[in-house]
Order: sequence, then structure tokens, then C-alpha cells
Amino acid sequence: MLSFAADLGAGHIVGGEFTYSCQGWRNNDPNSGIRVYDVRINMYRDCIGQGAVFDGIVGLDASSPGHITIYRGRDVFVATLNITLDESQPVDVNLGNPCLVLTEEVCQEIGIYEFTVELPVSTEPYTLAYQRCCRNGEIDNLLFPEDIGTTYFIAITPDAQLRCNASPVFNIDPPIAICQNQPFQIDLGATDREGDSLRYRLCDAVVGGGTDGLTGDNQTATFSDDLFPLIESAPPYASAAWRAPLYNRQNQLGQGSILAIDTITGLLSGEPIIRGTFALSVCVEEWSRGPNPILLSATKREFQLTVNLCGNQVEADLLETELDEQGRFFIRQCGPGENTIINESTIINFIDTYDWILEGPDGQITGSSRNLTTNVSTVGVYEGIMILNRGSFASNCIDTAVFLLAVFPDTEPDFEFTIPGCDDEPIDFTDLSQPLGNNTITDWDWDFADGSNRDVRQSPRHRYNIPGTFDVRLSTTDDNQCRATVTKPLSYFPSPRTILIEPDEGFGCVPFIKDFVNLSRPIDDSYIFEWEFGDGGTDNVASPSYVYENSGVYDVYLAITSPTGCFVDTTFVNLVDVRDAPTAGFTWRPEEPTNIFPDFRVFDESMAANARRYLITNRAGELIFTTPALDFDFTLRDTGTIFITQFVTHPSGCVDTITKDLKLRLQNTFFAPNAFSPNGDGLNDEFIPTGLLFGVTEYRLRVWTRWGANVYTTNQPGDGWDGTFDGKQSPGGGYLWDVSYLDVNGDQMAFKGGIVLVR
Repeated sequence: MLSFAADLGAGHIVGGEFTYSCQGWRNNDPNSGIRVYDVRINMYRDCIGQGAVFDGIVGLDASSPGHITIYRGRDVFVATLNITLDESQPVDVNLGNPCLVLTEEVCQEIGIYEFTVELPVSTEPYTLAYQRCCRNGEIDNLLFPEDIGTTYFIAITPDAQLRCNASPVFNIDPPIAICQNQPFQIDLGATDREGDSLRYRLCDAVVGGGTDGLTGDNQTATFSDDLFPLIESAPPYASAAWRAPLYNRQNQLGQGSILAIDTITGLLSGEPIIRGTFALSVCVEEWSRGPNPILLSATKREFQLTVNLCGNQVEADLLETELDEQGRFFIRQCGPGENTIINESTIINFIDTYDWILEGPDGQITGSSRNLTTNVSTVGVYEGIMILNRGSFASNCIDTAVFLLAVFPDTEPDFEFTIPGCDDEPIDFTDLSQPLGNNTITDWDWDFADGSNRDVRQSPRHRYNIPGTFDVRLSTTDDNQCRATVTKPLSYFPSPRTILIEPDEGFGCVPFIKDFVNLSRPIDDSYIFEWEFGDGGTDNVASPSYVYENSGVYDVYLAITSPTGCFVDTTFVNLVDVRDAPTAGFTWRPEEPTNIFPDFRVFDESMAANARRYLITNRAGELIFTTPALDFDFTLRDTGTIFITQFVTHPSGCVDTITKDLKLRLQNTFFAPNAFSPNGDGLNDEFIPTGLLFGVTEYRLRVWTRWGANVYTTNQPGDGWDGTFDGKQSPGGGYLWDVSYLDVNGDQMAFKGGIVLVR
């Protein structure tokens, strides 16, 4: 039991406060004399330590029960009022310095308990108290912190009862951590519902349950219960012992550290010099307003504060790679006019204000935006400074950047060029750029906008290999490293020096498709093209495709006109030779050779041919047979497809070809005898239809008497009737039969007839 209790007590609650709000009379009846109060307890625990969770968590075995005791005066009014945890959540780290980040982990959670109590109006104060052991053993400013607990309490005075008062409520959660050797400011102010006057002061931490033997009045708890007393002790409560002489009420962060609270606003400020973990206490007194102020309540907040090493997060920086000899940012501006100085200071989340001051020939220029935009009219050097968080109380939150803005004279870039004509000639470019001060141009950069390499000569010559309108750009650089650029359009649409088309074969065969590939340069789709193909046909595209339907030798004419009116033409004499061509063709009979009659003959039907040849191949392309004959015979030897190709030649040399495929058509045959004699002599003992029945499906044979009685049925080709029915010999005489099946090609076949049974 002792070990379990110690685990629950170690490093548990690290801070808390009570608040209350009177809601009026019970059932809105003043005659009841009972006030209704909404009460809230905020408690804080260390998330990193191994201590117990919050008290009063429903269904969690590791938590002790949560309860408070209510005293009227020093007498117990309610011995044990059970409370349960309503919610818990992390507490934001509040460093009290906008430009610092902790280098070590800290963590706290807030637990909220809300409940309602009903208290009769009394001439004595009510005290609501919660006690718990133990404090964090790492606390540096209290003696034996791991052996003492704490008491969180609030008193409802008689005057507060009469006025149906509400206690002040702190505006924010208490701070978790501040930074060593850095000033801080934290708002510990509160808000009062009635607008009463509030006064703030530093006060002592108090003790409660613990292992030091302190027990409350009327408490009958065992030693282990002292960690979380069954009944809280009565007021007043003893102060915890400071670790003197280094720590006391006014020096809760230690001698040499600065710590103060504004009595009017509750602003906690200071600068700690000792690193560690500390228990701090702040009290706010609520006084009525008027000529005779009355103390209505005193709210006490205890909290744990860690002083840690912190990293600085603010650095002034400008977008400029160049620094002068004194380490100042050196910013070049080429020519008077507008310019924006880009601010790269970090970290932006920690920067609240920017102050710019720039002094120079145009006077003083100021700004408060992140970037500074200027519009100077005078060449010269301007000295500037940019200050981050100028009004911050924390020195580490302020940083500056000193810079020079050098405004140099500009250059007026200009150039001219020879006007292009109809001849495909190089263009001469002449630089006309003029410096506007004592600067000197040192470099030229030409971009002719045609994908060619840049040129660095002052006045270059350039040949265009393609037509078009080009935005030629000249960039100049002077001895101040200032760059100026000018762009001018140049239209270049000359005529080709020579009209060229791609050569091809010497002749073609009717119908001849001729592709004319225009190799003339420079041309593009903006040019006008006029083609005449010699047989009356024309076209207007750069490289047409034309079909000659008749034989002959043709001259071809081409004229090209540029968008600027430059014209050139030529005639290609006897360019196209179109010759007559044969027409391949053949057929065969019979049209569908079968497995019964697999022989067929091929007949030539070609026209205008003086020679021909046939090739027969299989599906794999393998040669089976070839012949130059006009007509020939051939026999299909299997059911595979064959391909017959005919090549024919005209006396002009033109060739034509045609390919046809042929496949053997399979056929079934069927024959039924007209009599049989089942006498066992081995001859005609069964009625069995015969024929070529390979590949048939859905076969059925039936035999009937003349009176319509079915005496035999089979689904198997090759099975026959032996002349019996139900194991007995059928009488001799005439019978009827029918057969049906699907043949090898899937066609339905049916036959019927008569048969004589001879006895």
C-alpha cells in the first residue's frame, strides 16, 4: 500500500487554481437563502515525469479518487465532495519572448473539473480546498519538494455571498518555460465579471497532503492517505519553506534574477539567470469599487516554471550576394526609377515589425513592409538600415541589416540592321547604344531569336536559315555591371536562291502517285506555292502528293511567292515519266474444291501482260508450287488454306500482282441399304447406314414399323439395327427409317426411307 501510494504521489500535480461564479438563488427563490455556485478547478500536471495521471478519472484504476472539502469558517461544511475530470488537453508553451525556441523538451497538461455547489448565505466565509501530494522532486526553490504536497483553495467571503459575486478568471494558462538570461513578459492578468478592481502580487506556495506529518483538522486518515487526504485540512494553510537564502517570495527565481509583477495589469516580467525548475505563486485580490473598497475574493495560482537554454530565431537578411568591405549589403540599381529590396529575414513567424530608413541624394525614404520599394530620381549612393522588431522588449528579438543602395547611370541600348530584300543574304547589325553617364559599355549579347548561338560582337553579321519575323534582342553590360536590353522585330522572307525538289525513280506506272518534296530554302507555310503537274492538275501546298491517271512524260512547273512579294519560279522539263501497267487477275474452277473432288484448274484473266508467274504458298509463307504457265491444274491435299499469287509484267516494265486464298471444303456422304437379313451368316445381318460421316454431330438414326412404332434408336454413327425389339426377333417385312445430323460444316442434314427385313 505504501509503495502504491508513493507511485501515485511522485511528480504529480504541478499547479492549479480555483474560480467560482455565483448563479443566483436556488430555484430563483430569495427566501431559500441558498446561493448556487458554478465552480471550476484548473490543475496542471507534468507530461514528461512518471507521476500519476489526474485524480478523478472515471474508470481508470491508476488514478486516485478526486474530491474537495468545504469549510464554513473553520468548521467542516461538506467533508468529501467527489469531483470527476471533465476534460484534459496540452498546454501551449508560452516563453514570454516572441523570438526564442526551447532547446529542451517541456510538457504540461491542464485538467478541468467543473461542478455546482449550493451554499446558504453565511456571516462566515466558505473555503473550498483540494489537497494533494507530492510536488516534483526536481523543484529547486522549495525545501524537500518531493515530501510536501500543495493546497489549492478559494474563499467565498460573506460580502461576496451577499453580492452573488464571481471570482476573477485568469486570461491564459500559466507559462511552462522561459529562457535563461533572456528577458520575458507573460500576461498573468485576469478578468472580473462585475468589473471590480484587481490587484496582483507575488505570494507564497502553500503545503497540503504529504509525508511531512502535516494533517488537517478532523482528518482521521492513515499515513498513506496523507498523499491524498480523505478530508482536506482547514484554513489557514501553512506556507511552503523556501530554500533560503537564495530563494524567497520576491525572489522565486533566485537572487540575481529579475522577477516582478505589475500590480495593476498582472504582467509578469523579468530575466532569469539560474537554470532549473521552480514553483511560482501569484495572487490576485478582488476589491469592490467605491469610496470604501471591500475585499471580495483572493484567487491564488500556483504553477511550475522551467528555465531552459533557448535558441535565437531572428536573423536580418537581404536578397543580395554582394557585400562591401565593411560587411554591408551592397545592392546595385541600374538607372533611377522604381526598385524593390527583397527581405529574406527569418524566421518570419517571430517577426512582427519591419523598419526601413534610407538616406541619400533624394532625402530620406522610410518603410514598414517586409520588402522596401523605392523610386529614386538621382544617381548616387544611398545608406540604409532595416530593423526587425524595433519596439520589442527582448534584445534577442531585435536584429538589423545595414545596406548600401548604389544607383548607377543607365545605358540606352539601340541598334539598326540592313533591311532584308528578296535575296537570301546575311543581315548586318550595327550597335547604336549610348551610356547615360560616365559609364562605359564593356559587353554585348545578341539573341537573333532563330535558335542560333548568341553573338558577343559589338556589330555582328548573321545569316538566317529560316524565314519569319524575329524579335532580335541586344543586351549590353557596362563597367558598373549594369545590364540594359532592347528588342526590335525583323521580318525576313526572301525568295529561295534555287527551287529544288527531291529526286526519285525514273518512271512510274499508271495510276502513279508522285510525292513532290520541296527542298527549296528558306520557305515556310506563309509562302504561296503554285504547282502545275503537266496534265492539267494543280496544287498550292509546299510539298504536294499527286496522282497521274494516264501514261505520258510531263513537265512540272513551280512558282514561289514570299509574304513580302518576292517571286521566283522554274519548270522541271520531262520530270515525270508515267507508263502503262498490266492488270493481274485469275480465277479457278470449280469455285469450291472439296475432299471428294479436290482437283481444280487456274485460268489466267490478266490484261496487258506479256509475262506472268504463279506462286502457291501455305499460311507460314512456305513455297508449295510455282509455274509461269497461263493456266494450270492443282490438287488440294489437306484442309489448310493456300495462297495463290500472280505476278504480271507489262512491256513498259510495270508490274502488277494479286493474291487470293483458297481452302478445301469438306463434305459428308450418306447411304442406306434397302434390305437386310439378320440370319447370322455374316452378310447383311444389320441395317447400318454408311458414307463419309467424319466430323458429324447430333447424329440420330430411328427405325419404325409401318404402324408407327419405334423399334430402334441410336446416336452413334456406325451402329445398326439387328432386327430385334425388346429382345425378340421382329417379323420380316417393310420398315421405315429416318436420319438427322449436323455435317462437318455445321449444316443440318436429314434423310428418310424404307428397309425390308428378310427372314
